[in-house]
Amino acid sequence: MERSFNRVGSYLVLLLAVLVLGTVAVILTEGLSPTDAFYFVVVTIATVGYGDIVPRTGAGKIVAVFLIVAGVGTFVAIFAEIIWLRDKIREIPVLFYRDHVIVCGLNEVTETLVEQFRNEQTKTVVICGKESTRDAEKFRGQSHVVLSGDPQDPGILSRAGVKNARALLALTDSDGLNAEIALSAMQNLKKRKGKPLTCILQITHPGLWKIIRERALSPVATGAVRIDFYNGPALGAQILINSYFSPLIPRWDGHSALFIVVGAGRFGESIISRAAHEWFDAKRSMLTIVLVDLHANRIRDRLRATYPHLREAVEIHAISEDVLSAGFQAPGFLKDYAHFSHALAFVCLRDDTTGLTAALALSHHLIGMDAQILVRMDHNPGLARLVQDQDTGEIPIIPFNSLSLAARSDLVLGGIREMLARAIHEQYRATVSRIAPVRADTPTDSWEELPERLRESNRLQAEDILRKIRAVGCDIIPMTDWTATAFSFTPEEIEYLAAMEHERWVKAMRDEGFSFGSVKDEEEKTHPLMVPYIELPEHEREKDRDAVRMIPRYLGLIDFQISRPRQKAPLNRKEGL
Repeated sequence: MERSFNRVGSYLVLLLAVLVLGTVAVILTEGLSPTDAFYFVVVTIATVGYGDIVPRTGAGKIVAVFLIVAGVGTFVAIFAEIIWLRDKIREIPVLFYRDHVIVCGLNEVTETLVEQFRNEQTKTVVICGKESTRDAEKFRGQSHVVLSGDPQDPGILSRAGVKNARALLALTDSDGLNAEIALSAMQNLKKRKGKPLTCILQITHPGLWKIIRERALSPVATGAVRIDFYNGPALGAQILINSYFSPLIPRWDGHSALFIVVGAGRFGESIISRAAHEWFDAKRSMLTIVLVDLHANRIRDRLRATYPHLREAVEIHAISEDVLSAGFQAPGFLKDYAHFSHALAFVCLRDDTTGLTAALALSHHLIGMDAQILVRMDHNPGLARLVQDQDTGEIPIIPFNSLSLAARSDLVLGGIREMLARAIHEQYRATVSRIAPVRADTPTDSWEELPERLRESNRLQAEDILRKIRAVGCDIIPMTDWTATAFSFTPEEIEYLAAMEHERWVKAMRDEGFSFGSVKDEEEKTHPLMVPYIELPEHEREKDRDAVRMIPRYLGLIDFQISRPRQKAPLNRKEGL
């Protein structure tokens, strides 16, 4: 920055020299007074050219050309340097940031997250690449530090303070770029000391996810970066399907029920795959899914290639149609499906107005059915409230905001660990709800109502699940095989991992100040099970074994599965996450 100030000073000296020498040259060539000559030089350099004074000699015209070239060039250089200095001055706060969050990419998800970070008073640095200047200036107007450049460039990451950051969120719209950002951060932070940087990647392609996961866990990988993953569309789809589709499955029959998705994209594809997975697990007759999208056939083929069991659960009818076309709006658009009595439709278009138009057209197509229509409305909350409050007809239209479902700072920063912890607790609640009577000290609260100590306990259990899987030579990948929840550890692996689970629990209890006691007492912080695994009663050891057997089920709840290499690796008692 000091050299930049020196350059500005040099440019100002050059400008002064142009003014002085130009004034002298005009006096000598045109015979003007010093005042008129100086006035002519200034208006010429500024390219104003009022026309009241013009060069009349050949030499004067040559001087005027020189003034325009030299003066304008000097002005441009000064202004460019000032703009560069302005951006550098805006970056000064980063020098003092510690435990801040770096967000790569400008899009709807990052805009929502940055707003949440501001409300949480979390320092944030945004790196934008090819996104529009207007979007970048909007972030700057909200007092955020915004850097323009390639987010995978180590120099840009250094300017963002990656060495002192708490987390790096690679949330651009390109899976490949997000992967490159993570690899660049790993290279940049080889010598980082202390707590590793949490690097969250938005990866939707299962194959690329596996490649990055293997690279991050390879023996040569640095321990300075902890790679985790976020798939916003899949997470939002899971929440919607669990809320609106799963309760219908026991009452629905594949011959009378119709599932409709209008406008696919990443979110619509996630809706289809999640619904098909739920239907597959229910072992019902084939479900008919109608997919309306300009690229419907290509999307259907991609889903079939990604999920081998999809054809066993659903039949996708691909309709390549623009929702604003006359064909979609025509009364007979869904005439071939008039015999269905139940329907659930998801309109997943990115544009709110177009989505609402499609939802209203669908409401007419589905008259006579017991149906619901959910329409994505991320950008216009006023219009969404109007739809929610207004009786739009016989078929209810329910707006939803996909960003508020999945673009939450706690879920993004928590990554797989947070999602798995929540799934573990929800599975626990479902299990104890079937037990009568439930003990008074059993935590049956929802996740939001759960004490932070118990939430953190679930997080530690989730983190240890990932460590256990690696310890037996396996890993996790996004679920594409819907039978993967039937994965079984060997008896040797179960016993070994059950001992690991008990050791983890004992350590967590000690960290909270608990010690062995003949009676469980929360106030005195004593617990009778804080003994070596081999000394536990058999029924308590069986609980730890059951926890190990549940691992594939826990992962399945968040759409992940265990992957075992073809050649089974021996138990590794030292390997961790």
